[in-house]
Amino acid sequence: MILNKIILSKIAKLTHNVYELIFVSESEIDIIPWQFLTFILPSGLRRAYSVAYKNWKNLEFIIKRLDEWRWWSREICNFEEWLEISYCWPAWNFILNDPESPKLFVWTWTWFAPLYFQIRSALESWSKTNMKLIFWVRHEEDLFYENELKKLKNEYTNFDYLLYLSREDIFKYRKWYVVDFLKPENIFAYHEFYICWSAQMVCDVRRRLDNLWVNGEKIFFEQY
Repeated sequence: MILNKIILSKIAKLTHNVYELIFVSESEIDIIPWQFLTFILPSGLRRAYSVAYKNWKNLEFIIKRLDEWRWWSREICNFEEWLEISYCWPAWNFILNDPESPKLFVWTWTWFAPLYFQIRSALESWSKTNMKLIFWVRHEEDLFYENELKKLKNEYTNFDYLLYLSREDIFKYRKWYVVDFLKPENIFAYHEFYICWSAQMVCDVRRRLDNLWVNGEKIFFEQY
């Protein structure tokens, strides 16, 4: 198998355990929003991560460092700038379905990455359909990319978002969990639903939508 190379041009710490890594390739990589690359780490381990955004030759990733669980994330988040690593070609075909249908996106933590790529790419392609995301973390200190979301909302009138904190009560954020948003009066305007979360939470969101008589064929999800 022929392997390809990318170089880490920037690494930034977004929160106490979430990192942004930007890699650059020699030539532009043909990738669809939501797809992932499989990193071949210096240790020899192979791990797949969704692309958060692509800008010509630059690929952005948002990775959560977990020292005890998913220990390989520690190796990735300890990368030094200008490190060259190998990767396998993009994979996955979980993409936006009907471009004209209003969409609701549900996610938490670094499961944010693939849906953010979908939303941003659709907006930059001048999609006119309404899109809304609801995003949950525990504490305010866990939030990231808030400025990027504000920028999208200011630039595109068809985009909106809500941020939820489950462990803090702060006036500018919603309190509790994103699933509390899933009520008839909040979801009636949306025709497609995209979920990226753990298996248990994906099941919970799907069950809530099913109880609200949402057509199961309009619920799209990935779970990790």
